[in-house]
Amino acid sequence: MPRDTLDDTQVTVLPALEQTILGVVLIDETNTVTFFNSAAERLWNCTRADVLGRNVNVLVPRKIRSSHDDLIKHNRDTGINKIVGTSREVQVERFDGTSFWAELSLSRISVSGKIGYMALIRDISQEVADREKIRLLSLVVRETDRGVVILDPEFRLIYVNRAFTDMFGYEPSHVIGHGLSVILAGDTTDISTLNQLHAGAQNDKGFTLDIRARHKNGRDIWVSATMNPVFEDHGDIENIVVVLTDITENHFLETLQRDALEAISSDLSLREIMDFICRRIENNGLDVMPAIFTVDNSSKLKCVDRASLPLSLVELFDSLEIGPDVGSSGVAAYTGKSITSPDIEIDPKWLTLRSAAMRNGIRAAWATPIVLRGGRVAGVFTLYFRTKRQPQSWCQKAVSASLHLCTLALERYEAKEHIAKLSHFDTLTGLPNRMWLRQHLDKMLRRPTRGNFMLLSLGLDNFKNINDVFGHAAGDDLISYIATQLRDAIGIDDTIVRSGGDQFTIITSGIQQHASSLSDMVLRLLSQPMQVGDVSVTFSASIGISVYPENGEAGETLLKHAETAMFQAKAHGGANYCFFSPKMNQQATDRLILAAALRDAIAHDRLRLVYQPQVHARTGKMYGVEALSRWNDPTLGFISPARFIAVAEETGQIEAIGKWSMRAACRQMAEWIRDGIDVPTVSVNLSPLHFRDEKLPEFVAEVLEETGIPPARLMVEITESTMIDNYDRTIKAAQALRELGVGMSMDDFGTGFSSLSNLAGLPVNEVKIDRSFMNGLETVDKVRSVVTAVIRIGQSLGMTVVAEGVEHEEQRQILVNMDCDVLQGYMFSKPLASDDLITWLAGYTPKEIAPA
Repeated sequence: MPRDTLDDTQVTVLPALEQTILGVVLIDETNTVTFFNSAAERLWNCTRADVLGRNVNVLVPRKIRSSHDDLIKHNRDTGINKIVGTSREVQVERFDGTSFWAELSLSRISVSGKIGYMALIRDISQEVADREKIRLLSLVVRETDRGVVILDPEFRLIYVNRAFTDMFGYEPSHVIGHGLSVILAGDTTDISTLNQLHAGAQNDKGFTLDIRARHKNGRDIWVSATMNPVFEDHGDIENIVVVLTDITENHFLETLQRDALEAISSDLSLREIMDFICRRIENNGLDVMPAIFTVDNSSKLKCVDRASLPLSLVELFDSLEIGPDVGSSGVAAYTGKSITSPDIEIDPKWLTLRSAAMRNGIRAAWATPIVLRGGRVAGVFTLYFRTKRQPQSWCQKAVSASLHLCTLALERYEAKEHIAKLSHFDTLTGLPNRMWLRQHLDKMLRRPTRGNFMLLSLGLDNFKNINDVFGHAAGDDLISYIATQLRDAIGIDDTIVRSGGDQFTIITSGIQQHASSLSDMVLRLLSQPMQVGDVSVTFSASIGISVYPENGEAGETLLKHAETAMFQAKAHGGANYCFFSPKMNQQATDRLILAAALRDAIAHDRLRLVYQPQVHARTGKMYGVEALSRWNDPTLGFISPARFIAVAEETGQIEAIGKWSMRAACRQMAEWIRDGIDVPTVSVNLSPLHFRDEKLPEFVAEVLEETGIPPARLMVEITESTMIDNYDRTIKAAQALRELGVGMSMDDFGTGFSSLSNLAGLPVNEVKIDRSFMNGLETVDKVRSVVTAVIRIGQSLGMTVVAEGVEHEEQRQILVNMDCDVLQGYMFSKPLASDDLITWLAGYTPKEIAPA
């Protein structure tokens, strides 16, 4: 504005307006901008040169520019305008196109009869943004379905939102100023809950706790409470914001499933489990009566539990056969689909049951089939309602959880029933099994009988060989065939039980001669050839007989004594029968004592190894030694290997003996190597049990590393039957041992059922001819032929052949003539302790012999 147009007042005022932090704009009577201070320049992001002398329209929003001059003229003419003399919030456009919120105050200025205006503008963009943020936050707090509570530092409520009122039924005026305990359940657990909430409020990262609360009407509800403290600058709590989520439904479903699963896994009956599920749902639902039905073998409904469903209605359902028009439950079971009947009064599926349902106050129903894993509809879970309605969301969730529980309960119940049946009857033969025998034997003893009550325990002789050679399927066929033969052979009053894998028990009565006659007849029956595939097989059985009351007055005692007699018959060669005597019982007791002593001997390292030399057949030079276990008990004295090895195999201790032997033999070999004793190899026997252990190669590798002996100095001996017993697994273990560099020897070759194809495929580098072939070697042509064949077969496969049990010079000469590689036996030395072996080696002079 030119200076000469200002009066004295303007000259005084304008410098002050220039310095104010508010934007100041003056216009004259022609709406021309005459003043535009520095603050205004910053607000509009322009210079005063861009504005001064121009119409004020350049400063107003584009949308009102066309009418702005008219508004000003109206005010000049009438003095009436809602803006002038007040302040208001307006959105201002800058010259660069951006905008900001401003507080605008307009003043009307009259100078010498000319009317102008002064506008004061303050940027309030941040205030508007903050206010909008607060508005949005308030909107969230007001409209969320989660309860929001603000507490003061003393845990008193100072604010609650609408959702809090909906959740608990309390208006703000009822709870403001109270503590959180106003919504808790009001029992002794509240103190613990409050302590947890107070402690959690100190956590600056927030804290969440599930708590049991109570609605104003007394109904319990579960809420998840998340607490977030707000701290002042100096660290004290200013407020605590609590967000409450209603988890009543989820909590109910979780506890229902947890408690029901616990009930299912317990010994509760099916009815008790189903009653638990129904009552939990009924107690937590509104206007709902659950019922659970099963479908029996005749396709009829059977109510397992009904909670409060009227008994007269349940009895009516119990007599119904499922079908397309027998109510919701019957139709759901018939179709395998969920059936909803929101109005029973008009539902055609309820035609035959409508009057009974209406009479008992049932107006709607929802039935869902319980389908087991095989697809069979085993039952129906039904909700009955007293009002016409569709099932609510809560009902759908409850049913979904309950169906899973009902399915588990029914499957477990049916499995237990099936197991109970299987546990009492043999699936292969259909005969009662040992469990059935034990449960019924004492009852059978109390029945009146003619003559003596007797048990015949029958065990097949060497039946394992049948499984080994022909396979378990053939063995099962033979067991089934024998069971049929025995069932046909016994009398009408007798009972036959399959009491073991290859064992049967016959329960009979009469004079003792009857037991003998029956045993003779059974033994003759089983001695007849039986067909296994294309092969005709004969085998035998051993029978033990116990008589009541001479051999015991309790069923279990009689059974034990009959089996003891059966094992005695086996010990005498099998294919015969034997009556129990007290002497047999003593022998069984001695066997138990021996097993306990052996266990103690292994634990306290009382076993010892002896070593029998092996020599080259022609030169007589040292080939190696075989390690053999010996036991001299401080109480029982010397026990022969044949006796304690058999006990070890029966009791499972043979595995511990084998591992001990392996470690002891390798340690001894390490000593010989260190002391310069010339023992080329040491052989250690392992049982079939060792080759069932996948970690056998790992164990042998550890022993070799522990003792430091070269792997080639160790030979592992396995019997022929070991190779047959799980051929694939044995091959795998043997190959792993050979890869370590350990030698493998097949012991007792020719005494089992192995085939040449098996022998050719085995990773063995040594084969041993059993000592039984030495008997008759000098006189029996067939024995010499067999031994010659074994030697030729072994050598053709690149194996060293060792003959065991060589006792005199004539046998040695024959074996040399047969070109046998190595000999072992008393002709050279008995098994020796380590020190004695060293002495023997020092005095031993190899004697060479040429073929005759």
